[in-house]
Amino acid sequence: MNKRKIIITGLILIALTIILNLNNKSYAGAESGDLDYIENYVVTVDPNMSDGSLDITYEISWRVLDDKTEGPLTWAKIGTPNENFSNPTALTPNIKSIKQAGSYVEVYFDKPYHKGDVVVFKYSIHQEYMYRLKKKKCKYEFIPAWFTNANVKKLTIKWNKDEVKKANNLTESGNYYVWVKDDLKHGDKLKTKIEYKKDAFGYLAEDMQAKNKAGQTFSGIMVAIFVIMIVAFSALAGGGFGGGYYGHRGFYGGCYHHHYHSGCAHSSCACASSCACACAGSGRAGCSKKDFYGTNLETKKIKQALK
Repeated sequence: MNKRKIIITGLILIALTIILNLNNKSYAGAESGDLDYIENYVVTVDPNMSDGSLDITYEISWRVLDDKTEGPLTWAKIGTPNENFSNPTALTPNIKSIKQAGSYVEVYFDKPYHKGDVVVFKYSIHQEYMYRLKKKKCKYEFIPAWFTNANVKKLTIKWNKDEVKKANNLTESGNYYVWVKDDLKHGDKLKTKIEYKKDAFGYLAEDMQAKNKAGQTFSGIMVAIFVIMIVAFSALAGGGFGGGYYGHRGFYGGCYHHHYHSGCAHSSCACASSCACACAGSGRAGCSKKDFYGTNLETKKIKQALK
């Protein structure tokens, strides 16, 4: 290659770099390789003062950065505090359908969204098993879905302040306590703590409280031991981990990629017994990290492993 060609090639590369940097200015908070960027994320909580359940509304402004790696955005799977929720309801016309899937909400859009597109969608759920009772107090701890594979420009949590006695908020707006956090990186979270007098509610059932940490931790350990045994036995019986659907993914996590754009969420809790867990996360491309220990193995796969 002569000197002239080298100079021309260098100028072309510089020009492309400038163009790409200009194209990324509107979502400068995104990390290299991210497929999506959450521009705005608002979660509004209205407690039901008769039974302590929560009506939660989610509004998400979701920008597509990459429609080649996994295809255009066609649906999103967002975590909820726990599986005890009902009535997932679409509140914007760009949601073609919405449904419950375990401890997730699956949102299907009206059309594919490509690179540069921003879809603003809104939905609501009715959530139970959220409070913890301690003597004459009723406490909530709420951490809305965090995104493990996308950055969030702005997260806002709004909690109806009727009858609230204590909250770890900094600001108020109208009839809501408000928490705001800017520039959240992968996995960043925002925690709210709210406290009421127990008699502020009509009736709070003891058996409708959030699950405590100890029970979940013990359950997780037992599940982990079971799955590790299955994995080890399968490896010995099959001569290693090299082949098959699960073998190529390392640890048996059931993680796979669709050939289209998607947002996949996971939820988990690690709260003390005095708080009500509401932890969730959002990832991408159909890779559900909720099932950390890989317990979502198909019965058929387990039977095959045991042969």
